[in-house]
Parts: sequence; structure tokens; C-alpha cells
Amino acid sequence: MPTSSLNKILPWTPAVLKKNSHGFVLEYYVFDPGIGTSKRFVIKLNSLRKRFNTITEFKANVNTIIISLNNKLASGWTPFSDVQNSRIYTPVKVVIDRYITEKEKELRPATLTSYKSFSGMFLEWCCIRYPEMAFSAITKIVCVQYMDYLFLQKHLEGRSWNNHLKFMRAFFNWCIEKCYCNENHFIKIKPKRQSQKKRILIPENVRKRIIEYCERNNPNYIIVCELVFSALIRPKEISMIRIADVNLSQKYIYISETNAKTHNSRIAALSPDLCRRLAALELDKRKPTDYLIGHGYVPSAKKVVLSRFRKDWDVVRKALNLPQEMQLYSLRDTGINSMLKAGIDPLTVMQHADHHDLKMTTRYANHVDPHLVETINKEAPEF
Repeated sequence: MPTSSLNKILPWTPAVLKKNSHGFVLEYYVFDPGIGTSKRFVIKLNSLRKRFNTITEFKANVNTIIISLNNKLASGWTPFSDVQNSRIYTPVKVVIDRYITEKEKELRPATLTSYKSFSGMFLEWCCIRYPEMAFSAITKIVCVQYMDYLFLQKHLEGRSWNNHLKFMRAFFNWCIEKCYCNENHFIKIKPKRQSQKKRILIPENVRKRIIEYCERNNPNYIIVCELVFSALIRPKEISMIRIADVNLSQKYIYISETNAKTHNSRIAALSPDLCRRLAALELDKRKPTDYLIGHGYVPSAKKVVLSRFRKDWDVVRKALNLPQEMQLYSLRDTGINSMLKAGIDPLTVMQHADHHDLKMTTRYANHVDPHLVETINKEAPEF
């Protein structure tokens, strides 16, 4: 019989010959990581017993079988490896480590940091609740318990909770592909309702005030604002643009798949005013490998720190007494919204904004317009 003390020493108990009411059997136990306890295995020997004239001859032959079986168990063999994929008995930590190792070769550093954070939180929770659980033992109730933990104890709501759910779905799809489990239970968990993004559109008169302020205090910061507004380039993507990516003669900037948030390369159209401001930087006198936005918002071999964009935006916002909901990224939302209202077809706007589908384009454009009432009263037809 297996004992708790023996299981701490060996993941199996030696095979022994026994006789019960049905005859002779060979019995042994092997620890099953999938259920977290030892599982009994029995080999019936009645047919073998009939081949021998005496019980002594039979037991001598069985002893040979026992020695061979115990040697296999001692070498690491388990009966599970003969009947199903042994990967499903891999511990949770090992699976997560392998996942992150693979993603290190595919993801940008910032994205990889998020993946490590999500997976690390799940691993920490598993180690506390189910320390010896194999990955295949993760059932739907375990998945539900984890998401409840994020909501009730970590106090994640809306967007943050859904981001964790999205990660877990992607992670388990990878695990199915790699044969670590057979089902993705996170697919069955519904996302939570998200609150609307805390950003509002920036109307034209406010944009003019921003330009006037920057002209006096930080002229080249206007380039960043216009790249976000008219070229629809994300702030992080802006920080990685090099001189070689800028084509003023063709009026576009090339965003490589390495720098793009979506990992899809694209060209971002430049407005006439933006071309004029970039030409004033005399890019042809710079090295092609220099960053377009460096220290002091001029081309440099050293790119600007991304947080600088937000800090300088806060300076502008406070100086002009703008609401906190008007963020730097609001310029991109405003640009998308303005293009759609100007009659540019949604498909073109979607491609320019680097969105996956039209639904995302319209969702990003659906922000509170502080001048909505004024616009409707001015342009709507009378009854």
C-alpha cells in the first residue's frame, strides 16, 4: 500500500504479487500529477499462472517480471507515457517558463514585460492554491476561481480584468497547440463590461491654442502632436522612427513591423504642414540611423525617452487649463474622428490608423465630443 511518507521519497511504489478472490495480480502505484495523488495499476496474471505446473515455477517467472517492471519505474518510465501524451503531466511552472522562453524570440520588450506580468500572477496564484498541480489538471472551476481572485481580491475591473482574460485565452491556445492541455476553459468565461475610455476629442480651436503655446515654448513638440493627429502614429512608434524611415518627397513615414504595435508594417501619410516642419530639421544632413525625435525633439543618435512625450503634454495641458481627459493620445482619436467626418472612407481610415477591422476604427473614434451640441445646432437641418 502506498503511504504519504513513501510518496515523498518516490513517485511510485514497487510492484508486488498478490492474490485476491479473482486470482493472482501484480499491483503497483504511480503518482499521477494530473490528479495530485497515486494511482493503482493492476496486471492480471491468471492466464500466465495456467502455463506453469507448479506455483513455484509461476512465482519465479513473476519475480522476473517484477524486477523488470520496477527497473523501468526507477528509470522514470510511467504507464501514462504508453497510453497518452506525457506532456499533459508537465507542471504549471515548467509550461509557463517554456511559453515565456518562446515569446522572448517573438515579442518586443514592452510586450514581453506584460506577458511576464500576466503569467507570473497566474503562476503565483497556482503555487498557493494548487502547488503540485500538473497543467492538464487545470479545470474550468480552476479558471473561474482565478478570474474571481483577480476581480474580488486583486480588485481588477473592466479593461484590466478583460486584458488578463485575453492573455489567458491566448496562453491556453498556445498550450493546446503544444499538447500541454486539451481544452481552453477561459474561452467559456465572458468578458466584463468596460467603462468608456477616459479621453475626449480635442476640437480645432483648442488645437490652435496648443500650436500657439508650443510655438512660444517648445516648437518641435508640435511635430510629435501632428504625427499623432494627422499621421495617426502612436507615441511609442514615434519614438522609434529613424531618419531613414522618412520620405519627404513621397510625403510618408515608413513604420516597420518591428516598431508597429500590431507588428504590421505600414506607411503613414504626412500632411503638408508636417512635411514643412520636418524639412526645417534638415534631415538630409543627418545620419540615416539617427532617430527622428531625439533629445530636445531634434534628430539624434539617442532617441527620446518615451515618458517625455507625456510629461511635456501635461505641461501644455496645465498651462492651457485643459481637462485631464484631453490626453496626447486624444489627438489620434480626434484625427480618426475628423477623417471619418470629412468623408474619407472608413476602410482607408482603418488602414491609415493600423487597425485590424472597421469595428475598432469606429470604436476609437467614438469619444465624447465637447462641442457636440454646438455642432448639431449649427449644422443639423431644421424640422
